Amino acid sequence: MMWVLVAALLAGASDAPASPVLTAQAAPAPSPLADALALETSGNDAGALVALERLITNQPRWELPRLEAARLLLKGGSAPELARAGSHLDAALREAPDNPRVYFLQGQLLEEKSATFDAIRAYEKAVTLRPSYDDARFRLAGLWAQAGDWLKAELHYRPLSKSRPAWVQVRMQLAAVLEKQGRTLDAEREFLAARDAQPDNPGVLRTLAAFYERTDRPQLAAKVRAQLTAPEKRNMRALKPSKR
Repeated sequence: MMWVLVAALLAGASDAPASPVLTAQAAPAPSPLADALALETSGNDAGALVALERLITNQPRWELPRLEAARLLLKGGSAPELARAGSHLDAALREAPDNPRVYFLQGQLLEEKSATFDAIRAYEKAVTLRPSYDDARFRLAGLWAQAGDWLKAELHYRPLSKSRPAWVQVRMQLAAVLEKQGRTLDAEREFLAARDAQPDNPGVLRTLAAFYERTDRPQLAAKVRAQLTAPEKRNMRALKPSKR
């Protein structure tokens, strides 16, 4: 009988709730990359770059600090800074050949060097790896327009106008590309969509008026230009009904 009692006691002990143990919460681990980027946010780009390059020295195969360092160096824009940015991007490409941001930053570097078609190839690679990479697609569309290939420019502006319909600059650029193709009605539709999105934007109104002038519609142009000089409408306070 004794072993039965012992077994019962052990079973009861195993079912009993354990007494709570107070443990101190661990402090979040410091992030040298986040700390470096915080320096940039505070306006200290030079300090951020020093911190990033120190991190690169300690972890040379980690591509993220290299990408951030390259971005900061591109902001500087001097020839030595661009050369250093290129070195970081080459190293990042070896470690992360499928990272679309590597190709996006390479595209920016190549634009700085006026290597338009090399930049186009870099941006094409970026959007191939990440089709939703809107910033890369926008720059790619602009370069195709700069090169005079209106169809390829439209190919990239068009999905941007659908995914981000409120991005007025995309609408305006798409309209200009369509006008270059002789598609006046399609261009007008995009100009009007931009005007509807920002009806009080003077740049949008001036561009729309100029479009109407180019397409021999002076009355519509005058109507749009009148909106630029029209006095701002005042919201009048509603009067309470008279008690008399």
